Amino acid sequence: MFSIGRIRPYAAFFVVDDTPHGVHQVGMTEDQETGTPVGTNTVVLLREERWPAWPGVCCWRASVHAAFAEAGLDVREIPWSPLEREQPERPAPPPSHTRRPAREQSTAVLALQFMGRVARAGVVTAGRRVRAAAGRVGRELEARVADRMPRSVPPPSGVQDTVRVSPPSESDPRLRGLTRARLVLAESPEGALAAVRSGVPAGVVWLLAIPPERSAPGEPVTWAGPLREAVSEIGGLVTDSLDAAGILERVAGPVRTVVLPPLASDRACPTCGGGTPAGVDPEKRPPTLDVHPTDIPSHLLLWRRLLDEPTPTEYSWAVARLRGEGGPWLPPERDTWGATPDRATGGSAPDWSASAQAAGVRRLLAALPPPADQVPAGASPLRVRVFGYDMKFMRDLARVLGERPDFDLVVDEWRSASAKNDGITENLARSAQTLVAEWARPNAVWLSKVKRPDQYLVVRLHRFEIESAYPRQIDIDAVDAVVYIAPHMGRRIRDELGWPADKLVYIPNYTDLANLDRPKYPDARFTLGMVGIVPSLKRFDLALDLLAAIRREDPRFSLLVRSQMGWAHPPSWESAEERRQVQRALERVEKDPLLRGAVVFDAFGRDMAAWFRKVGHILSLSDVEGSHVALCEGMGSGAVPVIRGWEGAAEAYGAENVSASLDDAVAKVLESADPAVWEERSQQAKEEVARRFDPTQVVEAWVDLSYGHAEKARQRFAAYVDESLRLAP
Repeated sequence: MFSIGRIRPYAAFFVVDDTPHGVHQVGMTEDQETGTPVGTNTVVLLREERWPAWPGVCCWRASVHAAFAEAGLDVREIPWSPLEREQPERPAPPPSHTRRPAREQSTAVLALQFMGRVARAGVVTAGRRVRAAAGRVGRELEARVADRMPRSVPPPSGVQDTVRVSPPSESDPRLRGLTRARLVLAESPEGALAAVRSGVPAGVVWLLAIPPERSAPGEPVTWAGPLREAVSEIGGLVTDSLDAAGILERVAGPVRTVVLPPLASDRACPTCGGGTPAGVDPEKRPPTLDVHPTDIPSHLLLWRRLLDEPTPTEYSWAVARLRGEGGPWLPPERDTWGATPDRATGGSAPDWSASAQAAGVRRLLAALPPPADQVPAGASPLRVRVFGYDMKFMRDLARVLGERPDFDLVVDEWRSASAKNDGITENLARSAQTLVAEWARPNAVWLSKVKRPDQYLVVRLHRFEIESAYPRQIDIDAVDAVVYIAPHMGRRIRDELGWPADKLVYIPNYTDLANLDRPKYPDARFTLGMVGIVPSLKRFDLALDLLAAIRREDPRFSLLVRSQMGWAHPPSWESAEERRQVQRALERVEKDPLLRGAVVFDAFGRDMAAWFRKVGHILSLSDVEGSHVALCEGMGSGAVPVIRGWEGAAEAYGAENVSASLDDAVAKVLESADPAVWEERSQQAKEEVARRFDPTQVVEAWVDLSYGHAEKARQRFAAYVDESLRLAP
């Protein structure tokens, strides 16, 4: 039996050779120093040299080699550590002058200093500076918190306490030969950033990330600064479990995550073999104790020991991610007051096996951009430039397109709907072969005036623009294609704007369905989910009517809301009617006996895939919608749709999914209380959106359109286009 507390490294008792037998490792040779290229079938593991040679660490690296080799890839391991830089010595103060000790600045003051620098730098570069400042503040906060906290649990020997070295901004000559690698998997944020800044395409650089602790929605954490800085420049994060993925998405911002168990219970490590290495007295090994919060090697060491010795331990989140909630756990030392200790939530035990690693490898490879060798030799990438304000519906699509080796894509996000980035916007427009206007607003008006005959102009119109004056100011003769995002919008564009049907192309919004498809939490079918309740045309009042009617029959149901509140949206809050609607709804939530305690407002955030694991039904009750992206995301997660018949809903999501009345919706939800009924409908929802919003076809349609092949793009979703808009082939 052993307890959970501080880890002391095995290395104190024996020396481990961390070079796995039969593994292709690359030392820091002269070839590597000059950046010898690797091929497009190569996976490169950037081995963090600052990590200790512990069991668990070698097991993780051996698993990378084995799992990717089984997928038919060449695996290489390259040791990496930050380039050493000489720090100039500061001159000593004059002896005649005695300085008072500098007062330590608070984190708030540091943040203001960084933001002041942003303001002075100018508006054009503000976004980039803000992200960098946020990362620096996060690291500074982490360091200061670590300095001020009592060291009751010091970090293990040989492990860095807090990373204080900023990642290099210049190229690392040791990594320049990795530009054509299929995947570069880094073990530290600094290594990942060094690879990107050395010319490795961002989409192929991924980072192993092990969150040390849970975090509450909307609350900052001290350890996420380096991660936040890295995720904005790399392809995504590899982590140990879905629980860990949800936390990373919550604290690091919009990021792709792939679950790949770092160790496997049925995969032997060729270095340590698992268990007790030969020649070591089991009685003299250090106990496996709890891990230090910023230490990945100690997590790996802990998990290695737990796989070898399934004896009870005290609860910790690190242990639970391997063993699941079933433990085995030691009895709690605290008085339980007669309660059942550590009541189970019903979650399934995680799968840490070689087959689970193989599944993770498949998911990771599917998330990578096309290999670099798919671009013909000597061919230049297509120069695509995207212009507009508010890129929330374009951001993920632009990232996927921009990772293609045959695309040179730049997004020019304007400061407001009509405020372009003077100087930068014009230069980008001149350099483009394909121009894309996101939203039919002043950006599209301007592009239609400056577009040259040798350029191809695409305008994407959503919904609200059609009721504004902007589309009528666009020179439609200069536009080559108009993308609309919902079937019914094609008719409105033709009938209300008079734009020719041969320029219209239906391509739905891009939704990463693979990322959303995660197992639901137990009894999620009893949770209704609503994303966005502002403005009042989203009809939060109808959601409350629906919930009250359902709970009158079955009180197990509740409503989970994820949205900004009305007062956080000034254009809506200026309306007296909007304010009345919000206040009335909140009063009902507090006072109605059928609603009181059954409506939960979650903090606003971008970790939607993790959030949807709690949701069994997704509501779409609006008066008007374009395509309602949140509905597509919810169905993609397996949430059963509850749809009111707003214009275009049946065409976009299928008439069978639309409820004719409140009573009809109540009946359908109550039927889904039966787990078998809910499971069947959940699967149907995922299959429906996979057909209608296939993300692969969305990307390919945009590739076709960017190269000027409008008809080819049009055919990809022709089955869902109004017959009156279908063109003869």
